[in-house]
Amino acid sequence: MLQQQQLPFLLGIALLAYGVYCFSVLGSRDKRLPPGPPTLPILGNLSVFPRRFLHYKFSEWAKEYGDIYSLKVMDQTMIVLNSPTAIRDVIDKHASASSSRPKSILADMITPNNLNLGTGRYANETWKILRKATTQALNNENMQKNQNYMQAESAQLMFDLAHTPENWYKHMNRCIMSFTFGITYGSRAVRTDSQHLTDFLHVNRRFIDALELGRMPLVDLFPIMTIVPPRWAKWKRTINAIREEHEHLYGYMLKRVEDRLENGQSTPGFMEEAVKNANEWDLTTPQLLTNLGGVMLEGADTASGALQSAVLHLITFPEVQKKAREELDRVIGPDRMPTVADLPNLPYNMAFVEEVNRFRPVGPLGVPHAMVEDRIIDGFLYPKDAVIFLNLWGIFHDERYFERADEFIPERWLKNKYGVRDPAQDDPGRRPNLLFGGGRRVCPGKAYAKSSMEINVARFIWCFEFLPALDASGAPIPPNIDNYNSGFAAQPLPFGCRILPRSSQHLEVIRREFSLAAEFLTPFELELDNADRMYNAKNRDI
Repeated sequence: MLQQQQLPFLLGIALLAYGVYCFSVLGSRDKRLPPGPPTLPILGNLSVFPRRFLHYKFSEWAKEYGDIYSLKVMDQTMIVLNSPTAIRDVIDKHASASSSRPKSILADMITPNNLNLGTGRYANETWKILRKATTQALNNENMQKNQNYMQAESAQLMFDLAHTPENWYKHMNRCIMSFTFGITYGSRAVRTDSQHLTDFLHVNRRFIDALELGRMPLVDLFPIMTIVPPRWAKWKRTINAIREEHEHLYGYMLKRVEDRLENGQSTPGFMEEAVKNANEWDLTTPQLLTNLGGVMLEGADTASGALQSAVLHLITFPEVQKKAREELDRVIGPDRMPTVADLPNLPYNMAFVEEVNRFRPVGPLGVPHAMVEDRIIDGFLYPKDAVIFLNLWGIFHDERYFERADEFIPERWLKNKYGVRDPAQDDPGRRPNLLFGGGRRVCPGKAYAKSSMEINVARFIWCFEFLPALDASGAPIPPNIDNYNSGFAAQPLPFGCRILPRSSQHLEVIRREFSLAAEFLTPFELELDNADRMYNAKNRDI
């Protein structure tokens, strides 16, 4: 039997052995993982892991370590996919194993119980119920049904840009979010300062900022921080406030729908169908109904960033703007705006949109996946809980497939549907809509995002001339094509520009189209306030 005085010595030996083990294992790369940058004990690759603009460093490492490589941040494994084939083989073919989202204590605190379709960690039954309902709302058939409404919101956007171009950033947000509010809750946003619109933009930006790397303490690496009381943890008070704002806004919007139905009123909003068919759709708790609507709004916010990015490209590349306008004048003429039906006849304009999405993708790393279980794929280990990044930036700037990849060349899409230099030697895993992810987590709103951007960009170019802002001396201020925020949703930072109607004839068409749009806007206007009515009476002749 051990003597009592020997116990401290043996305990010390055990702790030392455990420390040596942790020092040798923590942060190290398992030999079965894909290759990657050299690691340090305990830290792994933490010392070289980028804090901002991850896609730049990820693309640089891809040239050194290949299409699939791994990183270690302490005990966390990250695997970066840098080719369409890698995404196909891991995300699409092994969707059942790669369908989780990375663990996020902060996201779970804001929307607990896996109720957020985008950030919810598990593809469980709750997620499947939300996913099925959202896919139904945003499928191609429903988008076609709402095509006239989408064009009507676009008509107001053109009118607002013509009359108050200095507020163009807000006008684009209003257009995209008003359409989404309309098809979701049956209640559009008439003005840029409509209350439900400003409430949403406020809380959603706070939500996105809270989840951006470096904005909050690294709670996932040090979960012990969660036991600190809120009065001593400012980050906790912030997270709790965001959660309360979420619940209030989405609860308020759902209550609007329920009150409308009780009063015998009806709009084309999807949530009315969800309330009426709640049991049949397995939306059996108030939380499911509340978060279903929120999911659709959160997914749409990035679409306005894509439009703002298109404007930045129009200003930066005036020769491209000129070519796109010449095509519109030739196909459409001066007497009407382009419609969705015209888009197939506007190949250069569609090529411009494709090149914007390639050159400055709104999601340069998509939304990360995480492994549900250990899986060996093509000889590499993808361990349970490993974070999987889809480096779309690197894929779209890969010089093996895109000629002069760092130049903005819409013409590449006229030669090939994927814009690649040699279709015969292209990556065999390339597919349409790669921008929207893959597997079970592919974006359900891809049809809406694509059609919304295409019609609005065509109308921008038909209606207006986009020019750089002027400094105090009247000289143009050169735009900065690299002036984007750092984060998973890359949007251009605010920049100045001049938006000028092309002629008095074009301006008259803009006014006429907005007046005619009333037929498709009024079904979503049952709950207008006095300011909304005044706007319509003044500008829409109703």
